[in-house]
Amino acid sequence: MTSDTQLHELLRGAAWLPEDVRRADRYAPIDEAPLGSGTTLLLVSVVGGPAHGRLLFAPTRTDATGRLADAQGSEGFDLVCVRLMAAGARIPTARGGHVEFRGGGTAARAVSPLPFAQGWSSNSLSLLDIDGRPHLHKAYRTLGAEVREPELLRLMNGSGHTPRWFGDYGYVPPGGAERLALGVVYTYTPGSGIDTPLRANLRALWPRLTGDVTGIQEPGDTDDTHGSGGLDGLVREHLAPLAGPLRTARTFLGGFHEELRTRLGRGAPPPDYPVERALRDAEERCHALAERARDGVELPPVALEKAFGSLASEIELLRTAFDATATHPAGPCHGDLHLSHLLWDPPRLIDISTPGTGPDEPGWAEQSPLQDLVALRRALEYFSADEAAYESARLLGIDSTETMLASLDGGAGMPPRERSVLLLVFEAADRWRRHVAALLLTRDGSERSSGSSGSGEALAGPERGLPEDPLRRLLYLRRLLHELDYNFAHARPYHAAIDLRHAMALGLPSPLPLTLTTRT
Repeated sequence: MTSDTQLHELLRGAAWLPEDVRRADRYAPIDEAPLGSGTTLLLVSVVGGPAHGRLLFAPTRTDATGRLADAQGSEGFDLVCVRLMAAGARIPTARGGHVEFRGGGTAARAVSPLPFAQGWSSNSLSLLDIDGRPHLHKAYRTLGAEVREPELLRLMNGSGHTPRWFGDYGYVPPGGAERLALGVVYTYTPGSGIDTPLRANLRALWPRLTGDVTGIQEPGDTDDTHGSGGLDGLVREHLAPLAGPLRTARTFLGGFHEELRTRLGRGAPPPDYPVERALRDAEERCHALAERARDGVELPPVALEKAFGSLASEIELLRTAFDATATHPAGPCHGDLHLSHLLWDPPRLIDISTPGTGPDEPGWAEQSPLQDLVALRRALEYFSADEAAYESARLLGIDSTETMLASLDGGAGMPPRERSVLLLVFEAADRWRRHVAALLLTRDGSERSSGSSGSGEALAGPERGLPEDPLRRLLYLRRLLHELDYNFAHARPYHAAIDLRHAMALGLPSPLPLTLTTRT
């Protein structure tokens, strides 16, 4: 077995290592398997520190100086993994387990590396040419039962909604316990996330809106949805070139959820979503976050008080709403959908994190296609608020953290001129977001405007004119609390301010529901 000292030297200096893992007392090899081509697969346990017990995957090789080196992303490691997948190999490990390689039947007659700028990632990615077609090899750094992407890609292979699966490999511990995914190879889908055209569109709106600081327009009658000079009309007209792609992506999402239901559900009726448990968890997390906020979170106290009051009101409203309604069917979903995970040219989905891959799997009942719509809604909220903070900061010559925090109370403490700039930019971003959400997240691309108070908070929370079914509201609440918890824990006041901004819009009676893009 590889020595602890060599392993410690290799991992302690690894750029990809999360900070909690870096603070371990030591790293203990628990199993290993030689693959050939000078590559050894190591399974490593974190000992001591905040990440104690976490399992890591560390493929290694020996460098020219005889020292242990990281093999992930190396040509030798990539090529041997592809060939073992194609062969359906089973490699025994030193302690009686095995590494299982699965393939889709492709022979892989010619395999070669392709240039690829990975950028930072918690996993390892490399680009390969397999028989004339580009493929990605993703090797996971942290292991656990929650890594389900390889199995999802295998089950969805050929659906047209996800990249085509070539093969994968996983570790089966001694005694045949649960298989842990180590890596996967799938076809590379060129294209960009839907955030790319959205960013270009929103940034192109700013010059039309503001001109320059000296010529800034006042918000005026922002409820005028027909006149060419109205803010709402301007935003609609500006988004018109993206209406088609957004509607196409919306239709694609509906097809993806139906395909998931068919392939993963295997015809079984959907279970009921565990509403009561989810409500209880949300209430407990909300109380814990409120206590943490009182213990010194660096955010405006008035905004914190108002946000947590709204969150508590929303929980009570949801209890009433669920008491008066029927059961709510669950259904499989992507699981952690971000704008960058939804490719748009043509539509495809990547980085799938489905909580359960079948009716017999843990987590199957606690998921819903609505979860993906909520995730995209929250992503749009972060995206548009971030862009508005930077643009208003640029116009005012101040830091974007100042404009983000000022947006919590509509710039109440700012001079009138600066406040006018802040209100106009954030109002435009909010209206732009509402139109994008209507095109992307409703079946007919319509919306019912609830108007705007011009306070800088208008339309900040879940889109009040979009579908307000109780389960969707509960899922929105849970995701917002999860993200607020993360931002508190990682001392990110800028991002926590975005959460507070949208939390303050909760706790209101909801309007009539609209038809959703997806089926449950």
